Amino acid sequence: MNWTELKEFCNSLDEAQLKKKVILWREDEAISDIDSMKLEEDHYINPDMHEEGCYPESEALEPIDQLKKVYKKGDPILWEIF
Repeated sequence: MNWTELKEFCNSLDEAQLKKKVILWREDEAISDIDSMKLEEDHYINPDMHEEGCYPESEALEPIDQLKKVYKKGDPILWEIF
């Protein structure tokens, strides 16, 4: 799904549905504490340690040229509130 498809889906909802909490259904759980934002800086992943996930440029411990950029500053994201 891209942001245009998400927007079209949201536009198809009635007012009562739009006021309900957003839920992301996963195989064995439902995530209901979701927020949205635009990234404030580029995010990277270490290809050799991808299990650690991605992180903002300001938290990179390695030189940026050794990392793979996965999200750009300003990219919109949805994220789970922990």
